[in-house]
Amino acid sequence: MRRARATLVSVALFAAAAVVALLAGACRPASSPSSPASLSGDWDWYRTMGATPTGGWEGRRRFAFAHFEGPEAEGAWLKRRSGETMETIDSVAASGDSVVLRFAPAEGGQTSAFRGSWKPSAGSRVSPRFDTIAGLLYRGGTPTERVWLVRRSSPLDFEPPIRLWPGPLSDSAYAVTIDPDVPMHARDGTLLTSFVGRPVGKGPFGVVMERTPYLRWDTAAAVFWASRGYIYVKQDVRGRGGSGGVLDMNDHQMEDGYDAVEWAGKLPGSNGKVGMVGRSNPGLYAWYAAIAAPPHLAAIAPQVATADPVRIVPYIDMVFSPTIVPWLCLTKVKETLSDMSDVAEVKAFRHLPVIDADTMAGCPRRQFWLDWFDHQSQDAYWKRLGVENHLDRVKVPVLGIAGWHDDARGTIRNYAVMSRLPHHPFLRVVMDAGAHKGIDYVHGHFGPRARIQPRLLQLRWFDHYLKGIDNGVDREPPLDFFLMGPNVWTKENEWPLARTKWTPFYLHSGGAANGSAGDGTLDTIPPRPGVAAAGAAGTGGGAAADTFTYDPGDPTPYLVDARELELSLNEDYADVERRRDDMLVFTTAPLEDSLRIEGPMTATLWAATDARDTDWHVMILDVHPDGRARRIQDGIVRARFRNGFDRPELLTPGKVEKYDIDVWFTALVLPPGHRLRVTVESAAFPKYDRNLDTGGDNERDTSYVSAHQRVLHDAAHPSHVTLPVIPGRPGHGSRRVDARRGASTSRVTMPAGVSVRCSASRRGSDAIRARKVAFRPVSSRSAIAPHHPRSSVRADPLEPVAYDERNVQARVLDSPGAGTRGVKEVDGSTASDSSHAGSVRIEDGP
Repeated sequence: MRRARATLVSVALFAAAAVVALLAGACRPASSPSSPASLSGDWDWYRTMGATPTGGWEGRRRFAFAHFEGPEAEGAWLKRRSGETMETIDSVAASGDSVVLRFAPAEGGQTSAFRGSWKPSAGSRVSPRFDTIAGLLYRGGTPTERVWLVRRSSPLDFEPPIRLWPGPLSDSAYAVTIDPDVPMHARDGTLLTSFVGRPVGKGPFGVVMERTPYLRWDTAAAVFWASRGYIYVKQDVRGRGGSGGVLDMNDHQMEDGYDAVEWAGKLPGSNGKVGMVGRSNPGLYAWYAAIAAPPHLAAIAPQVATADPVRIVPYIDMVFSPTIVPWLCLTKVKETLSDMSDVAEVKAFRHLPVIDADTMAGCPRRQFWLDWFDHQSQDAYWKRLGVENHLDRVKVPVLGIAGWHDDARGTIRNYAVMSRLPHHPFLRVVMDAGAHKGIDYVHGHFGPRARIQPRLLQLRWFDHYLKGIDNGVDREPPLDFFLMGPNVWTKENEWPLARTKWTPFYLHSGGAANGSAGDGTLDTIPPRPGVAAAGAAGTGGGAAADTFTYDPGDPTPYLVDARELELSLNEDYADVERRRDDMLVFTTAPLEDSLRIEGPMTATLWAATDARDTDWHVMILDVHPDGRARRIQDGIVRARFRNGFDRPELLTPGKVEKYDIDVWFTALVLPPGHRLRVTVESAAFPKYDRNLDTGGDNERDTSYVSAHQRVLHDAAHPSHVTLPVIPGRPGHGSRRVDARRGASTSRVTMPAGVSVRCSASRRGSDAIRARKVAFRPVSSRSAIAPHHPRSSVRADPLEPVAYDERNVQARVLDSPGAGTRGVKEVDGSTASDSSHAGSVRIEDGP
């Protein structure tokens, strides 16, 4: 009987298991690629330039979101991260493993489509998860770029453009007329052709002008400015578009800028006031015009303006950058901008001599290219073209706009130099989280207030300086900085920040710091004399030096896709650091507290080599808990220029030398659990050309030797990086915090319009010292990222530092029974004042 019952139970269990298996098989995605998972849902849209791989490292950028409600086009859309439509989806076809999206024809009738196929997730054995569709984007039937659709597991996080500066702006009240071919003649008789948009009305009107190598036709800009009561002029520089002469990069730009401004200031309908704009190289041309000081120039507002030619393009701290080669190809045809996606950059970059890289890439040879290699130190040629040498001649107000992931040296360095002059015009700088072509090129999500509208900032600037409107733009703090990490905007009054605590982080190791698996550590304790134990973090001990071999034939890579014209992105170097032994890696222990770094950074190395010349490159990185190592900034010194760009001096092999390296700047908060990393190597190719180590002509020679490198970090040679640590923790915004301790409450309204609430205890003073508490989002527009459902707030009782943001509104409600001063409200640049010292400081982290 028991055996029969057992048999019946076994049969029942077997039958139940079979039913469950059948149901599970029916519900899960099929393992065959002929019937993959549904399209329904939200997707990230990534793209890479070019239809085929180049053989080098390539950027993959998250540019958009896609949404599908099923296999039909109804309800399907493709939108940029800003929320604007990128393409209108006309049809969706999914058959087998194939997916085809057809888009509405562009203006002019050109058709476009995406053709891709499902790709199962790696490592799925029995039941693959189909969460990626890979394929090509076609324009007019020709494949132009590679695309990946990756299924999202979190809600969409659009980043709509914001109005960073509040207040009224000129409205679009005018009809517009456009003349695309307006001639002028420079002082030497060269024809320069302009595209001019005019408001229909009596005037007089201010003039907004741009001079560009990227062609003058710009109807959208003309309509924007002219409809708001400005004459808009966009001029082809020499050798481009409809202008005569020869493209010369920077020669003639001061003289031509002067002549163009004076001509524009006298156009019919002009009020005699000209403002200049320009993005990238055109931004540099605005600076050149300001240096020339034409009487009709009233203000400039350049965006991501290129810096001195020896600082960023074509040289970076007097080290040539091959990444300029695709730019040469962009301008190879006079009347058009050429497609750079098929530039043979990898072949060109690796070719020796460097001077032939232009023709190896299929670009035209220009005289200024040869001039660059005739002047390989900062001689009179570069000093004449350098902006920094002439900033004392700029007499008009300047608004500079750039991003922390851009090659923004021009914006930051020009402000730093000018602000120290005894008599300088009003200067303002806005720094967002973006790259050279915008925030879409940067990895990560920076919250709902990161994407600004530069043209609206320029409009408010020119409303004041060209139209004479008293809108207060000249009475506000000069610096608007986006602080990455907490993702909030702050207002500052100087650069570097006056409250900076310059903090050295020293290199330590047991002599085996090669690669991320090595024993290199980083901390604020300097090396101690006579200690040579294994260098554990915090001991201050370790070996005296680390060594590696630099081979110019296999240089340490820098992750850059030069066709993108981006040089300063936050790529992940974890894999590079694992694979290479020609880079020294020094990493802190996981941070126990937030670390705010905001300002210029430097490195000081003591090093020796057996070569006559070599390079020393330093990179600073943010190491995430999952192992990603995101670049923050980097810098380089070519050894022959260790004593100045105008004083090349070769090395004595084996001799220890001190090197000071500019590692640029940032504004970033590293949260608890992250680690700070510094790497030292002798190449970052192809951002910087390879040092051939011979001491000869690095750009014309074809032979090289390997160099044996030694980096010292003992007590006599304490190699380190110096970071601009800002005490205190700025608010993270969009959060509500409750801390039920003490008798008083501090309430801060963040820019996103959501409250933060903490209770404070008193210890013999009015300082607010919040305890560690949990917080909750109190708005559907919370700035908390989807993967951070909870965070915390801490306040350091030893170092109360005010949160510096003009938009903060702080209200301190003191308990009447606590002997305090009643209600105090603050609406200014700090969250505390002299009658209520201290501040609440807010951070992510446990």
